[in-house]
Amino acid sequence: MKNHFIFDMDGVLVDSEPMHQEILRLVFKKLELDISEEYLATFTGMSDIPVWTKVSNDFLPNRTPQELYEFHKKIFFQEFPSKKVEPVSGIVDFVHYLKEKGWKLSVASSSSLRMIKHFTKDLNIIDYFDFLVSGQSLERSKPFPDIFLKVAENYHLPPQEFWVLEDSYNGVKASKTAGMSCIGYQNPNSGNQDLSQADYVVNTIDKIYKILF
Repeated sequence: MKNHFIFDMDGVLVDSEPMHQEILRLVFKKLELDISEEYLATFTGMSDIPVWTKVSNDFLPNRTPQELYEFHKKIFFQEFPSKKVEPVSGIVDFVHYLKEKGWKLSVASSSSLRMIKHFTKDLNIIDYFDFLVSGQSLERSKPFPDIFLKVAENYHLPPQEFWVLEDSYNGVKASKTAGMSCIGYQNPNSGNQDLSQADYVVNTIDKIYKILF
């Protein structure tokens, strides 16, 4: 029985996508860019540099991705302290349950390690995880499989031994490309995400228990 479980963070552990999108809208406004909601939704699950590489290629060829990222980061940490981010309903109890059952848990998120540590500490679950892996530490982030393969490498196990919980198209694609079993979580705050590649799709966390047990 597979008993290794990998959690995405934004939209899975914490309902942070509205906060990220609100700050991105502010950044785009300051850059004088009119970005559609459909375009914004494609960023869900992506790390910052790939996001700004796409924006640079599509709209701002005279600005480098690193320059845009630094501009975004400055505004993000100005705005972040005033934002309230809630845990996804039922997720903390689910993490506790898996840990009590002896499962091995990790986080694989496109967010920075700083943010992963912040939110897992805020939820009092940081010590439940064996590994916290940030997509920003890798050359390629989601939708590439590298972040999930890194977790498997850390455990010295094949990818087929892992379950993944994801809320975005990019995350689901990355986990399936890695060869892992994936549960797609339909979080309405993550936009209209195509989760069809997932092995299972749920709209509440409590439905995952029936899949695993």
